[in-house]
Amino acid sequence: MVCSAVWFSSVMRSIWHSTGVALAVIALGALASVPARAAGAFSIERTGKDYLLVSEGRTPVFRYVLGEILAPGMPEDRRRSSYVHPLYALDGVTELTADFPVDHPHHRGLSWMWQQVSFAESPSSPPVTKDLWTLKGMHQKFSGRYSAQVTDRVATLSVHNGWFDDASGKKIVDEDVKFTVYRAMQARRAIDFELTLSAVDGPVTIATSQTGYSGLGVRFADRTDTALFSADGAVVKDENKISHTWADLSGRFAGKDTLDGVSILQSRRNPYFPDGWCLRYYGYLSPSFTNKTAGYTILPDEPLTLRYRLYVHTGRPDSRLTRTLLEQYNH
Repeated sequence: MVCSAVWFSSVMRSIWHSTGVALAVIALGALASVPARAAGAFSIERTGKDYLLVSEGRTPVFRYVLGEILAPGMPEDRRRSSYVHPLYALDGVTELTADFPVDHPHHRGLSWMWQQVSFAESPSSPPVTKDLWTLKGMHQKFSGRYSAQVTDRVATLSVHNGWFDDASGKKIVDEDVKFTVYRAMQARRAIDFELTLSAVDGPVTIATSQTGYSGLGVRFADRTDTALFSADGAVVKDENKISHTWADLSGRFAGKDTLDGVSILQSRRNPYFPDGWCLRYYGYLSPSFTNKTAGYTILPDEPLTLRYRLYVHTGRPDSRLTRTLLEQYNH
């Protein structure tokens, strides 16, 4: 196995705390393939050159896309990386997310990107605006390192990426994304998502589309019996930029008789909490940062961190329970 000169080590170690909990930690370079695996529940392993698979026991939780991939028949400008697909239902078989859907080929599973990314190409030049959302002029790329930590109770995956200007090849934003995955319990699984964006040289302003597309979002696979709910009750039609502390989409996936769904809870530590949402019955759930202002400027040495908790669950959401879970998350 060959690693880069900087990220040369692939180290795995298991230690026992006084509590008797097994811990496995691995620091990995771009080409590393050694799995992080605890004696108990969780594992994180490289599957081929393009993916990382997070599993609880033998049950897949999600697959993270490291490499720049392209679906058969898609034009080259749709190639992308740095997102999650599939996100699995609790059964570890049913795929809840879609990738390269025919209606919106730029949509990509569980992802985080902005339609407007504005920056100056040089200190003396006026700002230009690129579109990370639809892959026009800017792409996210894996920057060569990730780390995985697993115990029998939790798995943590951290990945370092960059936002690169297509024209110059220059990195505009450093992106650090962290997933904390908990054991499935009582028909639900919590996944904490943390995203930190750092401007590399000069200020970078991010903004949504007019209807609120951008930021963290889930594009769902085909389903029937779709329902949208929020902290304010049933969502009977598509919504743009309306604030809720949480929202949920559920339905019957892959021809199953049973219901599966995903809730997203906003952290009160996020700027503009609670932010507005982009909710779509065709299958889109997004607490779009930021729908409350014309944009947010990330200054050098002042990173932006956004936090959310996802619940993958069976059935419809229980509003009282979700309110309690939100309070626990934001305590």
